[in-house]
Amino acid sequence: MRLPRCRMGWLPLLAALAAGCDGVTDARPPEVTAAEVAEAGPLARTLEVELARADSLVVDYWSGEGPRLRVRSPRAASHTLLLARLRAGRTYTWRIRGTDREGSFATAPLPAELAQLRLAATGTPTTPLVMLAVFRPDGFRGQVAVDAAGEVVWYWRGQGVAYGMARRANGDFVFLDQLRGLVEVTPAGAVVRELAQDGGRGEMHHDVIATPDNTLLVIAFDRRPAGGAPLLGDAVWEWSPEAGTMARRWTSWDHFSPERDRGPRHGQGGEWLHANALALGPRGNLLVSVHYWNQVLSVAPGWGPVEWRLGGVNATIPVPAGEEFTGQHTAREVAPGRVVMFDNRHEQRGTSRAVELDIAGPAARRVWEWRPARPNFAAVVSSARRLPGGNTLVGFGTSAGLAGASGPIEVYEVTPEGATAWHLAVDGPQVMFRAEPLATLAGEEEVPRS
Repeated sequence: MRLPRCRMGWLPLLAALAAGCDGVTDARPPEVTAAEVAEAGPLARTLEVELARADSLVVDYWSGEGPRLRVRSPRAASHTLLLARLRAGRTYTWRIRGTDREGSFATAPLPAELAQLRLAATGTPTTPLVMLAVFRPDGFRGQVAVDAAGEVVWYWRGQGVAYGMARRANGDFVFLDQLRGLVEVTPAGAVVRELAQDGGRGEMHHDVIATPDNTLLVIAFDRRPAGGAPLLGDAVWEWSPEAGTMARRWTSWDHFSPERDRGPRHGQGGEWLHANALALGPRGNLLVSVHYWNQVLSVAPGWGPVEWRLGGVNATIPVPAGEEFTGQHTAREVAPGRVVMFDNRHEQRGTSRAVELDIAGPAARRVWEWRPARPNFAAVVSSARRLPGGNTLVGFGTSAGLAGASGPIEVYEVTPEGATAWHLAVDGPQVMFRAEPLATLAGEEEVPRS
């Protein structure tokens, strides 16, 4: 037998053999005086543990199928561990490593309206979880986390259309709900802060992102008179949740003119730009995707001037004929001078795509694109996210017939060479606004089943 390589004496080494040295800090294993599981959310539990003396903890939990999960807690006498990424309608066993303390609990079935969401996954993804923002007028509306097998492992019910989401440094989610506004939700499912919609300030819509300063940026309408009638421009607001303050940092009215900067869908819904995505670039610049202009623009770091306009109306970085993107979503500068987006092909119709453009030269140059083997035209919404390992998560978000879309709603993880690593069929909602990759819900990690 090969012994673990641990820098400790023989007595603690013997105590650590079963645990492989995970979480062992003292000569003796943790001495548990009490351990109790309580429901934290629909698919989450808290494990409260009391120890006779301060120590770190490692807890494993699993069901008869699916992954074995592990969560860790730093040195303390009292511990509260969140057991997340649970599947519905299962019985789970939990065990505190290095001890004989264990127990079990059962999860309830999914609510009927969420069970209508039929998911089928094939392949092996590199991202453990995907958060789907889904909406069905007569059914579930909100955020749903799905694992590699296509099982629902977390959800949060909203009120209106589920828009974009952000993740704060503390691990909380921030969801933008069309009717409710910005809602900060813990991984346990508790709402801790909320910024309600306010028509007087400007309705928040489409996207929210987190900043390195622990604030949040959100798109909001900015209504002003133009040509004798009110017109909805767009602004970017900054919310400081802890301070409870909100400030406007950028507005289209300071940089553009409705007479000069007009796209092919100008005036639809009383809107001028229809901004639909935000992203921070590698230099601290702010990218704004402008749907009605078929354009992505960059605001200089420090809320400076507009430094470039990619494609579309009055472009400073033109896109060659035949390569134009239209009605795009989720544009991000994934590396200096490289922009990845979901190109809906709103004007071209046909098949939507994920595309990467090199914008370092005087004109944009396509360096990568991907379209599914089965054509899928997503007339609106949808997403493309570059993953840390180089793959891209591509979500087609419109059901057949919606705004002329071909459907179906589906998510692909594709390699740089264009191979499909994972596919998720999503049947049930009318709209899937985005598919966002997640490494974890609450710090849990997947470990080999013993």
